[in-house]
Amino acid sequence: MDKIIFVCTGNTCRSPLAESYARMKYPDMDISSRGLFVVEERTNSRSLNIIEENNLPAPTPPKQLTAEDVQKAKLVVMGRSHKEAILGRWPDADVRLVSEYAGETSVDIPDPYGGTQSQYEEVFLHLKEYIEKFNW
Repeated sequence: MDKIIFVCTGNTCRSPLAESYARMKYPDMDISSRGLFVVEERTNSRSLNIIEENNLPAPTPPKQLTAEDVQKAKLVVMGRSHKEAILGRWPDADVRLVSEYAGETSVDIPDPYGGTQSQYEEVFLHLKEYIEKFNW
């Protein structure tokens, strides 16, 4: 079984939403999330509201992506800038956009940080739609 890590910028908004939904959808897989620039210790309250409202598993606490993560996991990122940053540091990383895993073109998931609850919900719907199409 492969380890899957969802990656976004701070690991407080998008990647925890993706992690929680994917852990519910694929309970037998090793799924977590990380960030490229983690500065906060808690998942964003708007993301947690969505996770709780949908009775999803709690996400792992925000954590920085490490070289060990890159070596041991498939990385699923939210945007092209995340993919470029990872490949710039770790050229052999197994990294793809959420949309690419869903079999679609390269589409970025917008960052809702600092936005309204409805913006977070819209991001969650996009993530859910893509994750439903994953064929691990």
